[in-house]
Formats: sequence, structure tokens, C-alpha cells
Amino acid sequence: MSLPPALALHGHFYQPPRENPWTEEVPREPSAAPFHDWNERIALECYRPNAFARVLDERGRVVSIVNNYEHLSFDFGPTLLSWLDEHEPEAYRRVLEADRRGGGAIAQTYFHVILPLATERDVRTQVRWGLAEFSHRFGRRAEGMWLPETAVNDMVLRVLAEEGVSFTVLAPTQAAGRIDTHRPYRWSHPEQPARGVNLVFYDGGLAHAVAFELKSLTSQAFLDRVQATSSAGGLLAVAADGETFGHHHHWGDRLIAYALAVEAPKRGIEVTNIANFLRDNPPIEPMDVVESAWSCAHGVGRWKEDCGCSTGSQGGWNQRWRAPLRAALDVVRDAVDEVFERRGREVLRDPWAARDEYVQVLLGAETTEAFAARHVIAENPVVALTLLEAQRHSLAMYTSCGWFFDDLAGLEAVQVLRYAARAMDCLQEVGEEPPLSQFLDVLATAQSNVVGEGDGRDVWVRHVVPARVDAERVVAHLALIELLEGREPAKRVAMYDVEVAAHGVRHRGALSLCWGRVSLTHRRTGRRSSHVYAALHLGGLEVLGATRRANGEQDPAVLTWLQQCFAEGAPVTTLLRLVSDGFGPREFGLRSALPDAADQFLHGAARDLADRLAGAYSRLFSDNRPMLATLAAAGYQLPPELRAPAELALARRLEEEVAAQGGSLDPADYTLALAVAAEAEASGVVLNAPQAQATFDRLFLTAVGQAVRDPRAVHQALGVLHLARRLGLHPDLCRPQEVVWEAITAGGAEADAQPDPELRRLADALGVAT
Repeated sequence: MSLPPALALHGHFYQPPRENPWTEEVPREPSAAPFHDWNERIALECYRPNAFARVLDERGRVVSIVNNYEHLSFDFGPTLLSWLDEHEPEAYRRVLEADRRGGGAIAQTYFHVILPLATERDVRTQVRWGLAEFSHRFGRRAEGMWLPETAVNDMVLRVLAEEGVSFTVLAPTQAAGRIDTHRPYRWSHPEQPARGVNLVFYDGGLAHAVAFELKSLTSQAFLDRVQATSSAGGLLAVAADGETFGHHHHWGDRLIAYALAVEAPKRGIEVTNIANFLRDNPPIEPMDVVESAWSCAHGVGRWKEDCGCSTGSQGGWNQRWRAPLRAALDVVRDAVDEVFERRGREVLRDPWAARDEYVQVLLGAETTEAFAARHVIAENPVVALTLLEAQRHSLAMYTSCGWFFDDLAGLEAVQVLRYAARAMDCLQEVGEEPPLSQFLDVLATAQSNVVGEGDGRDVWVRHVVPARVDAERVVAHLALIELLEGREPAKRVAMYDVEVAAHGVRHRGALSLCWGRVSLTHRRTGRRSSHVYAALHLGGLEVLGATRRANGEQDPAVLTWLQQCFAEGAPVTTLLRLVSDGFGPREFGLRSALPDAADQFLHGAARDLADRLAGAYSRLFSDNRPMLATLAAAGYQLPPELRAPAELALARRLEEEVAAQGGSLDPADYTLALAVAAEAEASGVVLNAPQAQATFDRLFLTAVGQAVRDPRAVHQALGVLHLARRLGLHPDLCRPQEVVWEAITAGGAEADAQPDPELRRLADALGVAT
């Protein structure tokens, strides 16, 4: 039976998890510079551009802004979607809107785990968590599920069928027989034939072209290949990493926007999604699968052995480390499961059912208190919640990225080791002995390819142990913040709520002392502990302190004696001994700052130094301004040693003048800033003023927002744009374009409606065609 021709382009949007397992915050990743981390970078290169993809005319004007997700079949990794929700809410909103309009979203397992290598119980939890996350965000039950790396076997499909997943997408090489990729197939449950999973096999040739040749294709050339491939009819499914469209291939978002939203309808090509096609064209032919994945030519060897598959970025490297890494993690998993079985029965009605439903707490769909009321049988839920956290990190530590890339010391492999460390910490918190020695003995048999990284034990010590954050480290961080930044203890630090019972700071010349007593409550487990601390700031970034558990009888006397000795001028050596003896044994310095915070302290110190140097440059510039002006007026090209003081001094003045206006939208308030810009132009210097640039990005977006609500404010928005350009600044036009486009298209929803003339004037200034 012939099937109608249709194109479904599937984007698998996923990023390796990057958060510190103890703080649940993503630390700075230098390799992603100038961005804070890779999530932030790829969001601005891919996830947001696909939510607001431009279609341009021959003059480069925006003629349409397309939500590509409406035209795609797609899945988002749950951990990535959670990050977007918090950090890129506009892109996140467009993803959800796209599914409401087109219905193209499908689920993904909660963690990106190679399911054929997991236990069946873990596969079921991963599937259930993924379905729960999808339902929570998209407001409907998922019909299909993307399998990480499309890794599949019969056990995985059996679980999908039993959990109500109706279809998945696979590579053509994963079928156990000959197939026509233009038609779907049916895998049937061996014990329950009425149950099964529909299989859609994507077109391998076109998928390869999209993944690796997109940069050399145009929208028209892409659709030429689509038409050549789909001439026989049926579903042409093409699957690729979603990051292909914008991150791997610059402007890939624009290519598919024009191809799917403009060019395809002109050619009569039906653009659909996989769920819609299957709804109208259910499969009738059976098909089995072989244990396999789309990114490994050796079944699933890439995630368990040195099979020969790698990114190929480093010649001569091997992946013999993969097997001992998995074996070491199996040691942790087995220990976590054994403790969960044994101790879980004491505190949970049904431990494994509780694990399956714990995702509701992670999603924020259920409070910890409500969850505990349903599942916890112990009077205090701390042990139960800690055991569940051990399970969460045990599930996370098999994230496929840990094996995908080329070395044991890589970011992704280190990340899965950190999950293992957090799981073992949870065991220790409930009084169980974690299998650390056995784990490290196995891990030590893995060898890094990187000279200097050593074996797995060395990688653990160098990259995992320093990332650990316990309650004592949080207390140390509070002291460091107090001494180095002059801020009082925060109410929330990392994953802890902080209650301050007492704290104080004293100064004696260049020497500073802080002390305090705090209680910390872990927001996941509810574990509560009280601590005292004291620290000395010796100058610069040198801080020496100590902390221990609070002792109600001992603490008042120790704190009083330390303050008295400090006030009476006791020497530093005496004060250091009092801090160590009275508040130890846990001593700390700058290295005890939370991940990222040490860099922030260094950045603050560097900023202070830069301010002092800039002040000196400003004085030099001011003292020699007449001569510099004379040289510039004579057309003399200033050498670098003369231009640098002028650039730094004028840029600093521009930043100060812009900041002094407090976000005013009135150009008349920026007279002095304009004078600085004019002087810079006359002197032939270019100013680098990132703070002023960021300020005008915000101001212009604010002005545009006001203008679309009240077109009488268009003149104000245009005034801000003109002012910015006179200051040598160039506001980001992307978000203002999107605001104006939404206003124009909303106004044009009614027949023959035309945008307000003033709004059209603003659109023209922004390069938006009306």
C-alpha cells in the first residue's frame, strides 16, 4: 500500500550535564569562553536562534521570524530543558508553544544513559522519569520517546511497550531485517502481542548530509535532495542532533526556517512530525532490532570497551579506560542498591516505587513534605531522602557522555565520576561505609591518554575531590565572603539553607577577623547541622580559618576569648593558633571557596587592581591631555604606548557617565557621555566599554517594549538607538526585532489590519520588513 509523501525532520536537543552534583549549579567552563559555560554558549548559538529563526530578504531585512520547533519533530534532554527554563525562559516558552501548535515533541529518558547496558529496573525508572518530566512540562502524555544514542535492544523495547510509549526513532542499521525507511514498522512484545512499539527508521544518507554537510547546503539544495529521496512517497524521516542547526553549523537555524516554513510549501512538500504521521499511517509490517546505537559501529561497544569508535580528535589515543570506568561505577551502583534495599525497607513503604515517584520532587511538582507523607514511614524523613538522593546520582553516573569522548580526564568522564562521589557521600551520610577503596582500585586500572593525568585514581584526586561540597565547606565559604567581599552570610548557599545565630567582623589595621555560628539545612535531604567558625584575613587573598560542629557549652567561651585577644592586640601567630585550636579541625583558605567562587574572588581582586591602574592612566591622560589633543589635531597617529592611556581613561569615563544616569531614556541626560565619545573620536581612539554596551542593550529593549505597547513612544526608542550610536555603542537588535515582529504579526492577525505607522517606522529602523 502506497503512503503519502511527507518530510519529518527530527532534532535531538541535548547537552551533557554540567552541574556540580553538590551545588547543582553549572561552574564556569573556560573552554566555552567568552561565555560562562557551554550551556550558555550553545543556547545563544542554537536553542534561542531556533526559537526565533530569521528569514531574510535580498536586502538582509527580516521578513519573518519562525519558531523552528513548530516545524520539527524534536526531543529535549530533561536536564537541558530544566536549564533552559531557568536561564533562557523565552526560548523555553517557544519550545512549549511549538508543541502546543504542532505536537512535534517526544520524550527522552531522564538521564542520557545507554539503556541496553543498564539493569531493567534502572531502564524502567529512566523511562518513567522521562515520561513524568515530559508530562510536567508539556502538559500531555508523550506518544514517543527518543532513546539516548538510539541505543536499543529487545529489553528496552519491552519496557517502552509496558510503559505505554508508542514509538521511537532508530537508524536504518538497527533493523534486524531489510527495511524501506519510508514506511514505519512494528515491534511486538514477545509475551503480550497486543503491546508493541512503532519503529521509524530515519534515512541514513540524508541524515548524514544534514549532520556533516549542512554548512555547504542551501535551503533549496536540501529540499532538492529531499525530493529526490522521497519520490516514491511515504515518510522521509531525517534525524540529527538539534545542535546541528546553529551550533555545529552556523546559520543552520535560518536554513531550516526557510526550507520548512517557506520553500517546502512552495514545492508542495508536506512538512509533518513523526507523531502526526504515525497517527494517520499506523504500521502493519513487523520488524525486530539488533542491539545497537546510531553512533557506534560495534553495537554498544563505545560505552563499555575500546571498540575503535571515537571522535578521532587525537591520533594515537586509545579508549581502554572505558571498561574499568564502567566496572568501577558498577561497584558504586551495587553498593547503593544493596543499602537501598536493606535500609530502604526501614524508612519507605515501597523503596523502588518511591524511587520511581521521586522525580515529582525533582520537578517541583510535589513538595518534599507531600512526598514524604505518601512514601516515608520513618518519623524523620532525612534517611529516606538521602537514600533517594544516592539513587538519583547512581542513575546519573551512567550518562553516556562519560564514554563517548576520547579520554578519562575529559569533562564528561569527570562529570560521571563526580556523580559517583556524590552517591557515595550519601551512603556515608546515613552511616554506611561507601565502597571507596574497591572503587578506586578498579578505577586505577584505567589510564588517561593525557600526559600528566595519570590513572583513574589520579584523575579522581585531581578533578573529583576538589569539587566536593559538604556543610563545612559551605561554612568556610560564608567566612570567605564576609572577609573578602564584606557581605553578610547569605540565606541560601549551594544546596543549603543558612540560619545565622551569631556572626561578627572586627578590623585591626590590615588584619581582619570574622566569626560566627550557623545552622545549615540541606534542601534535598533535610539534613541539619550547626557549626561555628572563625577566620583571619591577613591581606590580599590570604585567609586562614577553621570550622567545626557547634558545641553549646564550649562555644561562647571560645568565641569571647578569641575576640578579646584580637582586641587586645595579640600577635597573628597567637590568633592563628586560637583559630585552629578553638574552631578546628577543619581548616580552610581560599581553596575552600565554592566552585566558581574562587574565580570570582580572583576576578574581584583583578578588578580592584585594574581600577587602580585605570586611575593612574586617567591621571596621566588628564595631565597630558593638551599635548595629546594637539597631536591628534595634527593628524599624528598615536603609538600604542600613548593610545592605551587615552583608551583606558576615556572608556572609564564613558562607563561612569552612562552609569551615573541610572537607566534614563532621555538623551539630554547623556551630554557628558557624548562629550567623552566626541573626544575619543577626535583623538582617534576606539573605546571598549562593555558595561555601557550592556546598559544600552537593556535600555533599548526597554524602550522598544514601551513603544510596541504605545506607538507614541516610538520616537523615544529611536532616540535611544541614535544616542547609542553617537556614543560608539551598537545595541543588540535581535531581541528588539523579535518584540517588534510579534507586535506586527499580532496586529496583522485580523483581515487587512495594518501595523501602526509609528510602529512601522520603528520596524524599518530595526531592519524588519513590514
